[in-house]
Amino acid sequence: MKKFLMSLCMVLALTACKDENKTNEQANKPIVKIGITLPLTGDGAYAGQAAKSAIEMIMEDMSKKGLKYEYQLIFEDNQMNAMKTANNTNKFITIDKVDAVFSMWNLMSNVVATIAAEHDVLSFACAYGRTANTGRYGFNMQNTYEDEAKLLVDELNKRNIKNVAMFVDNSAILEQYKVVENYIRQNSDIEIVFKEYFNPGEKDYRAAIIKAHQKNPDLYMISGYPPSPYLFMKQLKEITGRNDNVTAIDSLAEMDEEHRVIANGLWYIDSNQNGLDAFQQHLIERKNIQSQSCVGNIASDIEIFINAVENATTDADKNKPTKENIRQWIFDNIKNYETASGKATVLEDGFIVVKPSVRMIKNGKSVAIEE
Repeated sequence: MKKFLMSLCMVLALTACKDENKTNEQANKPIVKIGITLPLTGDGAYAGQAAKSAIEMIMEDMSKKGLKYEYQLIFEDNQMNAMKTANNTNKFITIDKVDAVFSMWNLMSNVVATIAAEHDVLSFACAYGRTANTGRYGFNMQNTYEDEAKLLVDELNKRNIKNVAMFVDNSAILEQYKVVENYIRQNSDIEIVFKEYFNPGEKDYRAAIIKAHQKNPDLYMISGYPPSPYLFMKQLKEITGRNDNVTAIDSLAEMDEEHRVIANGLWYIDSNQNGLDAFQQHLIERKNIQSQSCVGNIASDIEIFINAVENATTDADKNKPTKENIRQWIFDNIKNYETASGKATVLEDGFIVVKPSVRMIKNGKSVAIEE
């Protein structure tokens, strides 16, 4: 019994030494602080919580490989509210003294980018358009609207679609659909037989659906943020008797899984912002959570930032890379760079592009189309 107790004490002592060494090693590393504002409660929590889990997973995976710096993740809930987002961002910068701020979705990311630019702080986002990469140190991962429009028209032609009805959300998505509309008119024989704009958060499409139905379109194109796409499809079925003739850019996949089943069997253009299939499966296995809107891209942003910090030049009088050195590393190295969302390339304005793909909804999930 005494031998057993002595052996146990030795094991515990060795374990304590290892833990102490690990703690000392971490304490000796310079700290890199990352501020992350997400919708962790409220209507957007399904995506915000998935993004939080994905960021933690990426950080855990990269830490296993051994990192030169200690990374501190500081999460704040913005509840999809611009004022809360602004408060979070100011806290990150003035109180937490973060090295970078991360966000997703236009309403929040545009606020973050504006404040971060005013303070010359690195910011990373997943948002439509080019506002979220404002300033010298602003980066935003998405597709170009031109790539999305071309892929959409190619798919419409492949499926012999002759005319479409467009239901356009009058928000940040508006610019995206203007590019799509111009591309359709200039590069195809497809006719746009109906088009109507709606305020963000629209809940009643009935009158417009009745007008569009009279034009007998081959396909309806819907844009907007949840729950608008679901409500549109539900009302379309009630009025016309079918909703198997709908497509979108991302909007079908941006519905939560419970509502997404209404789009089963439909193809759409996916900006890969949910991440590659391998990433999505890894997230399920590790965190038991489904990837959602922008989760893949925000995880990719973290990958890029960590790799930049780890590999950027450190000035002789500094203990970690400056924001300028981090920025320069990104511009020098992010060219067909493997990320959770696929191969990424940074453009001269800080817009980080990945290629879109054609996917479909099956059993409430976004899946690759089997050729």
